[in-house]
Amino acid sequence: MPVRLAENFCAVFYAPFYATQALGLYAKEGVEIEFVRSSVPGDGVSALIKDKVDVAWGGPMRVMKAHELQPSSPLVCFCEVVARDPFFLVGRHRGSEFQLRDLASLRFSAVSEVPTPWLCLQNDLREHGIDPSRLVRAPDQSMRANLEALSNGQLDVVQLF
Repeated sequence: MPVRLAENFCAVFYAPFYATQALGLYAKEGVEIEFVRSSVPGDGVSALIKDKVDVAWGGPMRVMKAHELQPSSPLVCFCEVVARDPFFLVGRHRGSEFQLRDLASLRFSAVSEVPTPWLCLQNDLREHGIDPSRLVRAPDQSMRANLEALSNGQLDVVQLF
């Protein structure tokens, strides 16, 4: 059975699915998976609607947004692929004592390509009694640009996936 799966982006938290493909385990069960890469994060939704793919992985926010824009949207969420908050804070300096509250005094940039990482981090901050609006965030730019800024010493911490 062929299945076209839209990948919004490649990420380490999808590694079990890539390994399953590489080991031939989908094929062993009679499923032929074709990973279809999105040109930009979020294209999976439009690919589904245009019948270019059969299924897409991504967070529930895309489905909620689709229903907000079009209440009759056929999109549904049917399983959890990644649990909890799979995003990373990567720092310029090694520090085993890092605490979330330290972000208030560091030059920081969040993921901007998609909304979920920053929304998850804001929730984590609030759970630790930190108001996310009080952080001084660098202007939005790509994760690649953030990583370059981190390497060049322009940022202290970046959020990545």
